[in-house]
Amino acid sequence: MKKNNVLSLIIILIAIFVSSFKISVMAKETNSIAKGMVVIEGNSGDVLYSKNENLELPMASTTKIVTAIVAIENSSDLDEKFVVSEKAIGIEGTSIYLKSGEKLSLRELLYGLILASGNDCAIAIAEHIAGLDNFVGLMNEFASNLGLKHTNFKNPHGLDEDGHYTSAYDLSMMTAYALKNPIFREIVSTERMVIEKNDLYQARYLKHKNRLLFTDENCIGVKTGFTDNAGRCLVNAHEENGLQIISVVLNCQPMFEECDRLTKLAMSEYMMKEFVLPYNFVSNVEIDKSPKTEIGIITIAGFKKPILKSEENEYEVKYILPDRLVAPIELNQGVGSVQVLYKGDVIYQGELITIEDAQNNDMKYLFDNIIDKWF
Repeated sequence: MKKNNVLSLIIILIAIFVSSFKISVMAKETNSIAKGMVVIEGNSGDVLYSKNENLELPMASTTKIVTAIVAIENSSDLDEKFVVSEKAIGIEGTSIYLKSGEKLSLRELLYGLILASGNDCAIAIAEHIAGLDNFVGLMNEFASNLGLKHTNFKNPHGLDEDGHYTSAYDLSMMTAYALKNPIFREIVSTERMVIEKNDLYQARYLKHKNRLLFTDENCIGVKTGFTDNAGRCLVNAHEENGLQIISVVLNCQPMFEECDRLTKLAMSEYMMKEFVLPYNFVSNVEIDKSPKTEIGIITIAGFKKPILKSEENEYEVKYILPDRLVAPIELNQGVGSVQVLYKGDVIYQGELITIEDAQNNDMKYLFDNIIDKWF
């Protein structure tokens, strides 16, 4: 709750930034055995492959991705021990077997939530942060703040319930957001962890349920899921050569094999292309009516995006600058633009600015300037 205003501000700033240029997102067609599937590049949010990506489906324990990030963003102390709620004891499905009166930290419960997929951990976390109903409200607010239209949460664990659903696309966007949080990222990429024994229970040895974390050296998590209604579900993330490949498969029996196939396909067909470097020198432009003869021009923001390797030659970077400038010129003054074009269409436009100022040495300008300042 305390960090929702910050989240909203970040989302608004991102929306303003993205609105300054147009990005063409063209997902490449591919078949999939999954009922709903999407592969995105997490840094850019670009869709690489999709099938029924907006179809609303139950998502089982992949729900816990959102449970975890919402808990992390609404907690000021992950390591403070507290007595877990009685409501968390004896929850059906996967569990770390929390005991009545047991004291654990939120961090320990988060590891139990993600690695062991503990449904009891989900309830204990929700009750501790805001109470169950309010916490589910925070989960829905989180999805809404990201602008997602095909998600509704009814619980924090993902057990089948009417009205509890998401889409492959929405789940990928929520995961991409969550992976930017270093605490979340550390937890979901952990292969094994031990919750030390206490007065009420023995040590718990946790192992991540995502098999790809153990077979793919570039895998960084994140979460498996299964219920009778949802089928087998997996959200997997892989980072390599500047690409963050997030694969989501919903209701997919060979979920590990399918995510592995999709990841390898994406890595074979896509590359991350840096078109514009941030704060990069572009050129000098000549100046009239100044002691200086020229002034340096640089970019402000950078721009990179995943592109199909086969289409690299379809892109063009164009710098638009005047032949000459007339003083006076201010430091950081906008004087031109840089465009990235795909098949002739502008997909990015950024401003070019000066790296210094330049005074006007024209006597009439100097005299008029004195008059303006003193009379």
